[in-house]
Amino acid sequence: MNKDKNGLFSKLLKWMLPVLVIVAGLFISSVIKNSRPEVDIITPVKKVTIIRGIVAKKTSFQPVIHAQGTVQAKRQIELVPEVAGKIIWVSSDFAQGGLFSKDDRLVLIDPRNYEFAVSRAQASVADARNKLVLEEAEAELAKTEWEDLGSGEASPLVLREPQMATARAKLASARADLDRALLDLERTVIKAPFDGRVEEKKVDIGQYVSLGSQLAVLYSTDVAEISLPLTDRELGKLDLQLIYGEQNKNKKTLEKSLAVRLYAPVGGKRRSWTGNIVRTAGTIDLNSRILSVIVEVKNPYKVHKGGAPLLNGLFVEAEIPGKEMHDVYVLPKSALYKQNRVVIVDQDDRLRSLEVEIIHSTPQHVVVRGLKEGQRVNTVPLDVLIEGTKVKWQLVEEDSP
Repeated sequence: MNKDKNGLFSKLLKWMLPVLVIVAGLFISSVIKNSRPEVDIITPVKKVTIIRGIVAKKTSFQPVIHAQGTVQAKRQIELVPEVAGKIIWVSSDFAQGGLFSKDDRLVLIDPRNYEFAVSRAQASVADARNKLVLEEAEAELAKTEWEDLGSGEASPLVLREPQMATARAKLASARADLDRALLDLERTVIKAPFDGRVEEKKVDIGQYVSLGSQLAVLYSTDVAEISLPLTDRELGKLDLQLIYGEQNKNKKTLEKSLAVRLYAPVGGKRRSWTGNIVRTAGTIDLNSRILSVIVEVKNPYKVHKGGAPLLNGLFVEAEIPGKEMHDVYVLPKSALYKQNRVVIVDQDDRLRSLEVEIIHSTPQHVVVRGLKEGQRVNTVPLDVLIEGTKVKWQLVEEDSP
């Protein structure tokens, strides 16, 4: 009997235990749910992007074209003798870097041989002159005798006209030889052809030089030239009419319009000079397809207080003023989006991209066309642009170009 009761209890416990576990779990879950604090429901706020930029203002702008070149003398020659001989004297200025003025004596070639040639030529002239005088006397005598003894017109041979012509020709030849001998003697003194400096000296006292041998390399110091290569785009920003001088013939206006500032470090300081564009190169460079403009600087070795000479061979940077551009907009370079576009904020405070024409650029600014007066232009770089995005506009202080 007890055995049957125990079996019945075991079966009942087997079915009731899962039910009790489920009920206990539901009870605990209800207690936890009811005991947790209530959470406030917050409505999400939509974030508005802030766009910083400037307001486009129509203006005028004069670009400055930057170029580089090397200073060289307008005139540079190889000094050569026109006579041969031994050098017996050189000037103290006839040295590398030596300064000289026009017609200064630089080198003296032994003149004795040429002095002898002058003496011989003078003797030949005197002899030819005497023979001509003798022929003229004989011709006069022949004419008198013919008038006394002959009849009719005397022939040229009787009057000794051929002999006098020969004597005159010999006298002219002797005089030419004398002029040549005097010229050769004069050429033994080699003088400076212009104001300048010695770049390279190649001979000295005691050296024998032949006709046409090189004595030195000289360059002038009155005018220096700098060749500045410019691209076609850069040339388009200059007033070519002023460069070629086809319409504006006023020299003062021309020089003022084409003044060029040159800069280079000399003696540990940045120095400056002023020059003028006087012409362009005769041809376009076949390799680079560029055209060079030539700048002249007068009296480059004249040093003002606090200045320095514009030395031959110095590498300089140049600033060339271009022609003034009207109805343009100057923007910071940060305003560019994808090279030739800008991002504007329209009247509804939405982002729009706009293509512009870039006509000039500097390290910090670009000059463009294609905007309208008063348009709001973004100046903060954007990684991604979504057209029509609602934004909040904020004006920033604009830097001057």
